Amino acid sequence: MCSVDNTKRIAAFLDVPLGKVGYNSEKILTRTKSAQEPSISGFSSIIQSLVRETKKPVVKQLHSDFEVECQILQWLDYAVLFVAPSNKDKHTAKSLLEELNYYLQSRSYLVNDSLSVADVVVFHTIHETMANLQPLEKENFLNVSRWFHHLQHLAEVRQGKHLLNFSTLQLLEWATGTHT
Repeated sequence: MCSVDNTKRIAAFLDVPLGKVGYNSEKILTRTKSAQEPSISGFSSIIQSLVRETKKPVVKQLHSDFEVECQILQWLDYAVLFVAPSNKDKHTAKSLLEELNYYLQSRSYLVNDSLSVADVVVFHTIHETMANLQPLEKENFLNVSRWFHHLQHLAEVRQGKHLLNFSTLQLLEWATGTHT
């Protein structure tokens, strides 16, 4: 979900002070840095402002390439328009996971060959969907599961969220234990 909590986690990943974040009267996510500066509304706009403010060299380097920056912006919009709604509807989630699974078939990350803000945003936005999958359902989305499993083991990405189970040994134990 494109929530206050996920925005805080992304700001922490970028090492940027977030300021005050909440929902305005129209229920749109809004960030206020200070009383002297105008507020920023919308999840994607907030993330873009955080990226502009970060001093992290890896993030700055990725955003120095116009094409890469455009790809990252597309993933931010994708997170808002497609990933976030999948948390509420199982059929939408299945379609999203199939699409993302196909995309990740030959990739380790969403943009280029290294971790980007796009990966972090989609990771946090899809976390609830992945957490709601039954162990055997995860096998249908091996590429998404591989990508997600890798990212959740990066402490700077996971930010204290619980590790989700992707171990086939634990899946076997679970399946055996439920069929006694």
